[in-house]
Amino acid sequence: MSQTHFFNDLKLDRVFMILRRGGFVILRDERGQAGLVRAAEFADYTPEPVARLVQSNEILCLTARHLEAFGKSVNDAFDSFSLPANSLDDSDILRLILGDADALPLGLNSLAERRDSLPDLACRLLRSARLIPAALLTRMSMKDTHQLHHFSENYQIPILDFHEVASLKRDVEIEMSITTSARLPLAATDDAKIVMFRQKNDRQEHFAVIVGNEAYDAPPLVRLHSQCVTGDVLGSLKCDCGPQLQTALAMMREAGSGVLLYLAQEGRDIGLLNKIRAYSLQDKGMDTVEANHSLGFETDERLFGPAAAMLKALGLTELKLLTNNPDKISRLEAHGIKVHARIGLELPANPHNADYLKTKAERTGHLIKPTS
Repeated sequence: MSQTHFFNDLKLDRVFMILRRGGFVILRDERGQAGLVRAAEFADYTPEPVARLVQSNEILCLTARHLEAFGKSVNDAFDSFSLPANSLDDSDILRLILGDADALPLGLNSLAERRDSLPDLACRLLRSARLIPAALLTRMSMKDTHQLHHFSENYQIPILDFHEVASLKRDVEIEMSITTSARLPLAATDDAKIVMFRQKNDRQEHFAVIVGNEAYDAPPLVRLHSQCVTGDVLGSLKCDCGPQLQTALAMMREAGSGVLLYLAQEGRDIGLLNKIRAYSLQDKGMDTVEANHSLGFETDERLFGPAAAMLKALGLTELKLLTNNPDKISRLEAHGIKVHARIGLELPANPHNADYLKTKAERTGHLIKPTS
């Protein structure tokens, strides 16, 4: 990794940490316009001494998914929208961005924001930080670089330029390296080992479980499994993740070999906290897609570049994929992985996940029989 990339990664780590603590960062768009940005989920916390600079001037930036969830018609040409934050109190902002459409005052109109505008960049930055993609933004009058850097140094607020934000959340080929491996006997099979990976521009720790013989005479069984703490660890009945994990390992044991990629993409990559927020909305009657949209996220936020890079690091470019999701096939093949066959992993429903599986079949294209 180049020294430039190294320092950029450190800078992003710092920015994400600041945002997760409710602090400010400065964004600058292609035209040099700058804005003070903080996460709207910390609306009730405005850190001093910057608070006096943003009073009454902030706008609330939301994604198109947020607006659609609130019943607003959205032009497909726009990904983000803004409205004056001073027309809402802090509790209304929090209710709104967490999916409560009743918190939106009647007659309050939103403004569509162009792609790569400051509101759009702010929402994209927060999404990459695994925060609710809703920002509080104060536009700054200064365009002079010297003035802006003086302000940044004076208040210890980092500056992110357009190109640094625009590169986030792109499903591109990435750097991924194997760091270590070890034997790992499992309940499903005692002939297994774990292989740890490091992604150069992310702290997430992905790993692979390799089952049985690694001298593949034919494309092996492969499963891409997104981390699910509630299902895999706690045995949640709300999803089918835990049973799918154990069934995939058992199928690999029976086949004599296989590779399971365990990807740090909790809740289709919205993070554990936001997944539980989505669960709360599901408790009120939403399905999984509606809940994600009500929080401003896309239906599926996962990138498949990490999975493809892991497979290539293991020397695998051809495989048979254990999945009910045909989108995984096209996304892997876009990264140069040849999928010879799809093998279904359909498991019986239970009273707690029947609606979840029905949503998968009817709304996200999974090849499973809808439950009644």
